[in-house]
Amino acid sequence: MPDRTPAAVALIRLDIPVADIDLHAVAERYGCRLLHTVRTNARPFVAAHALARYAAEYDARAVIVPGLAHAADIRRIITENAALITPNRVYPRGYRWHGEDFTCRGER
Repeated sequence: MPDRTPAAVALIRLDIPVADIDLHAVAERYGCRLLHTVRTNARPFVAAHALARYAAEYDARAVIVPGLAHAADIRRIITENAALITPNRVYPRGYRWHGEDFTCRGER
């Protein structure tokens, strides 16, 4: 019987420090299974394309990041197509971003 747990891919920007976070555990906490991690220091356009490629390949329903800053430049693109999951919060597919909802200083 195939695993019906929704697939997820992760995004880690190499130019942003990463806390010691187990992204597989984050995925499991929110009911997903992490299948691939995209590590990049590319500009947002290239990072979005790489992420889209792997998300399509794995039929990912979520993108997991170690902190919201890792998805800052492409957060709207991500949530147009999938849920965005951080260790502290889930931004569901279709989430409506407002200026006050996002800061680079951290999450609440």
